[in-house]
Amino acid sequence: MRLYLLSLFFFVNAACFAQTRKLTAESVVSGVTVFSSGAQILRTANLSVLPGRTEIIFNGLSNQLEQQSLQLKADAAITLLSVQAVKDFTSQRKLEADERALLDNRASLQDKIAADTRLLQVFKKEEDMLTKNEAIGGQAGVKTEELKQALDLHRARLTEVLQKQMEIEKRILAQQKELAKVNAQVSEVGKKRDSVNYTVTALISSRETQNIKFELLYTVKDAGWYPTYDVRVTDITRPLNVLMNANVFQRSGETWKDVAVQLSTGNPGDNATPSSLQTWALNFYDPSVAWQRSQALMPGVVSGRVLDESGNAIVSASISVKGSNMGTLTDVNGFFKLQNLPANASIVVSSVGYYSKEIKAKPGYLTVNLTPSQNSLSEVVIVGYGDKKEAVEDGLAKKVMIRGASTLQGRTPGIDIVTVNTQYQPTNIVYRIDEKYTLETDGKTTTIAIKKIDVPALYEYVAVPKLDPAAFLTAKILNWQDYDLQSGESNLYYEGTFLGKTYIDLSNAGDTLSLSLGKDNGIKVSRKLLKEFSSKKFIGSNRTETKEYEITAMNTKKLPVSVTVQDQFPVSATKEIEVKDKNAPEANMNEESGLVTWTITLQPGQEKKVKMGYSVKYPKDRKVILEP
Repeated sequence: MRLYLLSLFFFVNAACFAQTRKLTAESVVSGVTVFSSGAQILRTANLSVLPGRTEIIFNGLSNQLEQQSLQLKADAAITLLSVQAVKDFTSQRKLEADERALLDNRASLQDKIAADTRLLQVFKKEEDMLTKNEAIGGQAGVKTEELKQALDLHRARLTEVLQKQMEIEKRILAQQKELAKVNAQVSEVGKKRDSVNYTVTALISSRETQNIKFELLYTVKDAGWYPTYDVRVTDITRPLNVLMNANVFQRSGETWKDVAVQLSTGNPGDNATPSSLQTWALNFYDPSVAWQRSQALMPGVVSGRVLDESGNAIVSASISVKGSNMGTLTDVNGFFKLQNLPANASIVVSSVGYYSKEIKAKPGYLTVNLTPSQNSLSEVVIVGYGDKKEAVEDGLAKKVMIRGASTLQGRTPGIDIVTVNTQYQPTNIVYRIDEKYTLETDGKTTTIAIKKIDVPALYEYVAVPKLDPAAFLTAKILNWQDYDLQSGESNLYYEGTFLGKTYIDLSNAGDTLSLSLGKDNGIKVSRKLLKEFSSKKFIGSNRTETKEYEITAMNTKKLPVSVTVQDQFPVSATKEIEVKDKNAPEANMNEESGLVTWTITLQPGQEKKVKMGYSVKYPKDRKVILEP
């Protein structure tokens, strides 16, 4: 009997171990690491498990979850038998029903608008017929009473037609407004079209009853952050004041509620495999091909950012060079870069749902704002610094949420930054933010001021009066690598005045980072042709033209300044043209490029003049354009 009971005990115990229990984990997002593209989510859950196998179910996870990134950790001794992620198609069916209702409503409105538009055209044609049919009775004429009746009938019908037109136009306008709202709702639902939540199922085995804290990690797409800067110059005797902002966005399908946020400069989607060199085949040099290429391409890089009217980045906008097959797309932050553009090229910027824009391409940085092709309702949320406020634009409430920390000594009043711990990893930098944030899955940008530094800089003015009678202030930063900066768009302020935007491109920076701070009207620069020293002479079969210029620089500021003035001598491209008698006292000359550079120090109120001149000899039966 005792042996029978013992056998029964072992049988029941084995059956219990063989049976798989199911537990649903009530997990919460407790931490987020946001990459430049994508994010890693940390979910935690506490469960009590019994001995044997347990199937743990994590519901309602992001629709952007990348299955290969799944990791499950536990603070107890268990065996992880399997883990898998599957889509919850129950939520998809509900979403499709909601979307179908909106699409049906939109189609109905579009049909009504089309029918009313056709009806309006009918009444307009009738109006034209009534207006043109003014001859009554022909050559025989009509009696007075008949004329009065005809005019009354004509007037009554024309009035009725015009009233009908007004009614239809008002109805079409109301339908178009309603259609715009439905389109906005369809757009929002479209963002959630892939929001079929994932369910992660983990099968574990435990040898004992225990309370376990589980950590589920996974990466998601459609999230990221990018840096922007506010660069302020009080005066040229003080360091640059640089405020670094992190702009965080996410549309992962799940809300990050009151979580600790880390910002990483890494990108898990980057190629991890190094490049390999291919065979380098040499051929003979063809000067005609090289010349054509040099004429077809212009130096410099055109980069910029594409935004909507609210200042939000437009992802995957098309940037194409008109008349060529060159082009690119904007990244997740709206940035783009084009190199070696054809001379006098125009670029066309376009995106689905927006009107295209054509822009003349010029080397440098530009911001392109696209206008929606249909009305839409939107909200913008900005978390940065200052006080809470609300604004109203175009009749739509536009929320502006502000958050910051206490003002620290030496900081500009009203501008605060959060406390950030910087961690250096082998391939990237991680900024750990002490404050917790709630980030909705709406794609709106949350701006967090994470760093404020004073950067020593060497200020100097650069002027090219041949092209622009203005002096541009530049700041040269040595050892810029010490400040953990990232490439990004920058707002420029000088003496409290907003100067515009630029782009800090660290990928092309050398030992010294140079920032252009815009024009300074306190420095006056002019260039004029000295006619008394300029002439044209004919000697034999040749013509010789002599040019001499005077450049004047004046400092109207109350501080001494250094101005780098640049001009150029022409460079001959053929033996038939000879450039000679080049003179530019106190200037540095580059014989190969023809560049002439003066460094002029100006005291407050001081004016200085420099001169340059040259002669060009060429056949008199040929034409050479020196300068207009």
